[in-house]
Amino acid sequence: MRRFPNERLLYMVLSLLVATVAWLYVATAQNPLVERGMTVELHVKGLGADEVLVQPPPTHVQVRLQGPRSALAALSPAALDASIDLAGLRPGEHRVPVVVTTPAEVRPVGTTPSDVLVVLDTLARERLPVEVSLIGTPPQGVTVGLPRVAPRHVIISGAASLVEEVRHAVVTVDTTGLRQQLVTSAPVRLVDANGQEVRGLTVDPPIVEATLPVREGVITKVVPIVPTIVGAPPSPFAVTAVTVTPPTATLTAPETALLAVQAIPTAPVDLQNARAPLSRVVPLELPPGVASSVQRATVSVWIGKPLLSTVVRDVPVRVVGVPSGRVAHVVPQVVDVQVEGPQDLVARLSPRALRVEVSASGHGAGKYELTPRAVLPPGLRLLSITPSRVVVVLASS
Repeated sequence: MRRFPNERLLYMVLSLLVATVAWLYVATAQNPLVERGMTVELHVKGLGADEVLVQPPPTHVQVRLQGPRSALAALSPAALDASIDLAGLRPGEHRVPVVVTTPAEVRPVGTTPSDVLVVLDTLARERLPVEVSLIGTPPQGVTVGLPRVAPRHVIISGAASLVEEVRHAVVTVDTTGLRQQLVTSAPVRLVDANGQEVRGLTVDPPIVEATLPVREGVITKVVPIVPTIVGAPPSPFAVTAVTVTPPTATLTAPETALLAVQAIPTAPVDLQNARAPLSRVVPLELPPGVASSVQRATVSVWIGKPLLSTVVRDVPVRVVGVPSGRVAHVVPQVVDVQVEGPQDLVARLSPRALRVEVSASGHGAGKYELTPRAVLPPGLRLLSITPSRVVVVLASS
């Protein structure tokens, strides 16, 4: 019996459908569609630079997902994006839908919450002086002076409605048991007209330094330690440098005892017959009734042949690098040069031993203020040239 072409085509289509249904059945049976819940971080988009969230949304949402078992098993929260878009919203309360983006094989079937309440406001800033609030009672006989803060002002920023509520920027200092000057770092609190704290704003800086002086009782004072040097090295040696370690000491005593103390000397260090650098550990010479954070200091003395500085006056200034076809004039024509070097070399110096030059290279006709340079004999160090600038006039020859 003869089969028509259309009948063959029908058999082919039916065979393909049967194969497809069979494949789908097997695939679904082995990798069925399932659901899975996941906690996803919520992102805020579209917040303008001049806007601020008074009531921020939750940081995470619960997302119910549907997809093949294998796809959901391999899925991580990092592959999902949950967000709300605040672009174009005006200040005030808004309910904004949560939008969840997933990979192609997976789709969201539910989000908790599905939308969130946010409160938008414009961003405002204000500069306020820092006030000090004293609490507690100092001991008898202790008089507390006027407190100081650094810096004296802070910048508050945040929602305009909250900034308007703030009346004072306050730091609190406790004077209970205070017997000496207090320097402390204290956080700044923002309060309204009723003294209630206003939260949710940024304070810059959030912590300030408060100093509370005490007129009576024991105080502390940081002063430099000054080395005491006696005697001198034999000629031609001299002291070239002296250092002391530590450089300062913290003194504790009644205010009257420390009022006139500006520095603490060490015991004497004798340099007689010293021809090389030396180091000595010596005690501090403290006034009566004064306690110190350190009792001894290391005095280091560098000894060598002395250097001498001198000013060589009226050294001629030469103009070098004058372009072809030009003639140069310099004002002033002489300068004073201060140099430093070994005593025997400096003593023999004369203006002719030095050379001061100013370069006119690359300049056309005109008037220029240029910096001269000095060419010195070996062993000398330039300290200064006076004047440090000269005027060079270039004209056609």
